[in-house]
Order: sequence, then C-alpha cells, then structure tokens
Amino acid sequence: MKIINNQNILTNKQIESIIKLLGKDYTPQRIFVYETRFDLIKYYPQSFNFSLEEFRGELEGSYDPAADIVYLCIFSQTDDGDDLHSKQLYSLHALAHELRHRYQYVNNRLFHDDAKSEKDADTFATNFINRNSSKISKIMGWQEEWTVEEED
Repeated sequence: MKIINNQNILTNKQIESIIKLLGKDYTPQRIFVYETRFDLIKYYPQSFNFSLEEFRGELEGSYDPAADIVYLCIFSQTDDGDDLHSKQLYSLHALAHELRHRYQYVNNRLFHDDAKSEKDADTFATNFINRNSSKISKIMGWQEEWTVEEED
C-alpha cells in the first residue's frame, strides 16, 4: 500500500496502524490524503479522480474500485473548528467509511441501493472507531479517548 500524504494531520504510520486494526480486506493499493484543496491540484497528475463535491468540501472522501484507491479529504472536516484531535478523529472516521466501501467491493457485498451502502459504511466506521477508541488513542498519541457521534 502506498500513501500519498503531507503528514501534517495524520501520519502514514498512524494510517497504517489503523488499517492494520481493520485487516487485509480493508487495505487498498493507494491512499491519497488531501489536507487542503491545493493538494487536490498538487496530486492531480497522479490522481485523476476528484469531483467538484470534493473540491467544495462536500465529500469527506471516496473510493475508486477500478484503481483500488481511497481519497481522504481532511480539509472538509470543519465541524468543530480547527481542533486538531477532532479533525483527526473525524478524518479517521471518513477513512474507515471509505475503507468499508473497499471491503464491500472486494467481498462482493455491495448493496443495490446506494443509501444502504452508505448507511452500512457509516455504521461500520462509527462502531469501529468507538469499539477501538483506546487503541486509536494510543496510535494517535491522544491523552484522552474520543468517540464519534453520528448525526441523523
């Protein structure tokens, strides 16, 4: 797995450790981490898959099954201002969500209804983060455990 990342918010080692908790069915060929909108343009020659929704910060990430690449848009994490831990936590949630889409694809567990696929990925990501909050806190070097709260 190759990770393209400036490593200012999440390090490659942290991402690798989180993916190790998930297992091999969640490991894509590549991950692009976009910390800023400029990164979308900066990595464009290597990464031809970004949409206007991603550029506007409306998507937290995406998974391209044809290339087996996860795209993570950290810059879209603005719910709690610029708090680093919150940005990291919700970026990890988005990463787990997109990696769940990879799992769905690789294991032929796709839903015919996109809403069901999204619900499955959201529920999975929330449960994964909250179930592993102690391990994730250690990986991230946080003093406290954090959990994710989903909005309906």
